[in-house]
Amino acid sequence: MIADWETFVARHSGRAEFDLGLVRPGDTLRVVTDHTDYVFEIVEGAEAQLRCSRPDRPTGRVRISGCGFAFSTTFKPGRLFCGGRLEFTFLRNDMPARYRTTSINAIVHSHRGERVADLERF
Repeated sequence: MIADWETFVARHSGRAEFDLGLVRPGDTLRVVTDHTDYVFEIVEGAEAQLRCSRPDRPTGRVRISGCGFAFSTTFKPGRLFCGGRLEFTFLRNDMPARYRTTSINAIVHSHRGERVADLERF
């Protein structure tokens, strides 16, 4: 079991990562999975307003946590990477809830006022 986990981590560790510490208030972070586009308007730090391309996904104020490796409990806080699963927290009926997406296909970060050609894509 450990050898499988080590192989998985080694395969995914060479991929480009996005550091959530780079976002500023007003930035937009778009995370694309097979089924959903998640668009985060950064409020402060990891706090964001979330809009989704699907009505059955969480929306509103969320806190971006980081990225998980596949279906394991292994987690990398403060970082996102393609192939990983975005995790964020939010309030559902005034109770904290955690949401983890399917695998990330693309991450697009833009600073407030940037042109489309200037976007960082991971």
